[in-house]
Amino acid sequence: MQLNLHENIKKFRREMKLTQEELADAFGVTVGAVSKWESGSTVPDILTLMELADFFNISMDVLLGYGISSKKVDDISDRLSELLNRGEYEEAISEADKALVRYPGNFKILVSCAQTYDAVMVIKDSKEYRQKAIELYEASLRYIDQNTNPDYNEFAIKFQIANLKMWENPEESLSRLKEINYMGIADINIARIHSKMGNYDEALDRYTRVLVSVLIRTIEFSTNMYITLISTGKAKSVKEAADLMDWCLTIVDAVSDGKISYLTKMKVMMLILKSLSLSCSGQYDDMKKCIDTAYVLAKEYDKNPTNDFSGKIKFWHGHEDFHPSLYDELGHGAEAGIDHLFREASDQIPEKIIKKMESAKKYWDHFKEKQKGI
Repeated sequence: MQLNLHENIKKFRREMKLTQEELADAFGVTVGAVSKWESGSTVPDILTLMELADFFNISMDVLLGYGISSKKVDDISDRLSELLNRGEYEEAISEADKALVRYPGNFKILVSCAQTYDAVMVIKDSKEYRQKAIELYEASLRYIDQNTNPDYNEFAIKFQIANLKMWENPEESLSRLKEINYMGIADINIARIHSKMGNYDEALDRYTRVLVSVLIRTIEFSTNMYITLISTGKAKSVKEAADLMDWCLTIVDAVSDGKISYLTKMKVMMLILKSLSLSCSGQYDDMKKCIDTAYVLAKEYDKNPTNDFSGKIKFWHGHEDFHPSLYDELGHGAEAGIDHLFREASDQIPEKIIKKMESAKKYWDHFKEKQKGI
């Protein structure tokens, strides 16, 4: 094992823009002593090494130039996970403590050990373990530049620290969560803390925001998944696409309070998408029923089109200043949106599948003309 201690002392001294004299003054030693450290002719004692590492704000491993292999790190991390999965919590804590003594400046070790204390804390309900997990997560942030996992980042660590602080210091936890609440990602945790503190109106407002967000994303993701399923052209996938729209319609009906809202427009579009699946599978009678129902709803919506959700869904407890509105590419009204959806489908779905959908498009055009004559 080759160490690069003398080179690193010189490197980090220069990075701090210090002369040998200035470093010597900081540690109460002679310039000659520093010169010998940097030439490699002498080595600082263990206490001085620890002070140097702290002074340079690095770990002992980094100061010594000793690199732990990624395989060894992965083995330790896997071992901790295995022990937790088997319910051997005391053994997991023991292994974590040993790893921390050996590799106190390794990001993945710090995170794995923090997660171990975090997991055992829940089982043991231990304030001591919770505090240890917080300390390890905070320590890992100092070595975030070692992180190679794109799915685990600074935000995730800060999020976990804020959650852990909820137990002893809910006010601080709340403050930290609000700082990292990008696109409402921490709303549900913020709601839990408000509820724990007895701020029930604030908690319900946040839960309403989460409900709206989940609803919107469910519709968005399901629609995109529908396009992918039906584009395969496989009979099983075409049926699954229709079932997916039925699932979305069930959700919308369960949340809707019967008032005309943006959900009405979304229900129209789901019915049309389902009709396209039915057209592909040759179920023309059911296809026509979907389009008939969609048309009636579209006419009702177009009497007073709105993109606002406020107070128009069940379980609404949003504050007066919360006015979620959505804007799509389907046009202002629902009937125009159906026309646009048929055109948009031809741009996103393979031509051979579009041909199987022609029955739905023809029926829609015929139905519209027929209604105009009534």
